[in-house]
Amino acid sequence: MQQDNYAVRVRDGHDNFFTPLRLVFAVLVMLGHAFGIALRDASQEPQIFFHYTFSYLAVNLFFVASGFLVTKSMLYRGDAAGFAAARILRIFPALIVHVAFILLIIGPLATNLTAWEYFTHPETLMQPLWVLTFFETNMSLPGIFATNAEQFGSVPLWTLRFEVLCYIATLLAFSLGLLRKKWMVLAQFALPSCAWIVGQSVGFFDNMPGTITNMVRFGIAYGLGATIYAYRDRVNFSWAALPVLLGLCWIFSKTTVIEVAMNMLMAWLVMFVAYVRVPKLRVLQSLDDISYGIYIYHWAILQLVFYWLPELGVTSLFMLSLPVTVSLAWLSWIYVEKPMLSKKTAFAAWLRRGRAPRAYNPATALLD
Repeated sequence: MQQDNYAVRVRDGHDNFFTPLRLVFAVLVMLGHAFGIALRDASQEPQIFFHYTFSYLAVNLFFVASGFLVTKSMLYRGDAAGFAAARILRIFPALIVHVAFILLIIGPLATNLTAWEYFTHPETLMQPLWVLTFFETNMSLPGIFATNAEQFGSVPLWTLRFEVLCYIATLLAFSLGLLRKKWMVLAQFALPSCAWIVGQSVGFFDNMPGTITNMVRFGIAYGLGATIYAYRDRVNFSWAALPVLLGLCWIFSKTTVIEVAMNMLMAWLVMFVAYVRVPKLRVLQSLDDISYGIYIYHWAILQLVFYWLPELGVTSLFMLSLPVTVSLAWLSWIYVEKPMLSKKTAFAAWLRRGRAPRAYNPATALLD
């Protein structure tokens, strides 16, 4: 794994390990949720790094990677319609199919109501509208999982609201010229970081809706990923930085700064693994990108398996549910996500209503 005196640098193109990394992140979220479901208490998920759990860290890792890749996509395209088409087709087709799957398959298998009562219940009928507008994403369907500790059909979908908000923020930043200078991108990391540190210190978030707190939380991770992309020509990811970042986390572990320090450590891990040169593992770069499918389907499968087999422990529940989840994720990628993503160009043209994209010169972005 030696490279340039043990330092890894960002490379152009697709020579990276982001696809297998996102797969690992999704599985870590699933593992964390297996603890909460099997032990009937979400607080029983192990804290593996200071007070952080598997699922918390993995979701933050997703947002760091997303900030880097989505900013890259925006500046590569330089076209609002093309960017919007890519983001919409990445999120919504698979989400629509997922909602239908939960409503039509998981719900009837897990409800204690009759089929007529279930399908005519107002909560069942309203789910597509609630979920696809991100108004309410837990899919609390009538009568489902009555013997489980949680009666929700798809808890992980709540983070998609913030993912979409980040996409919108990137599009607005580009449209307003806020990706023109590198320091402007750095500000998109610095501002939520300062807001978190000060806000948590003075108790500002105590009486605020959780949505506000999570916007700042994910803004730190996403903004950090975007900043790394902006300064990719100036930074490397050296082994020497690892003990420094770990030391910062330890020093600030009892303060509100730990959230920022933790994200910086997570970002180092993401970028180092994504761009380290390991020729023998290059085959992993061609894996199907099933991480999104694993992320959205795993909760329902864990819940259903535990509903049928409530004596299962964490390991058994996870191992029984994983192959089913992976299979559904693969089907989603092959028959929904990949075909829809192939229509990005046509969809972008439709969004532009036949108008040609505006002239764009990438050299005008991320200036010093």
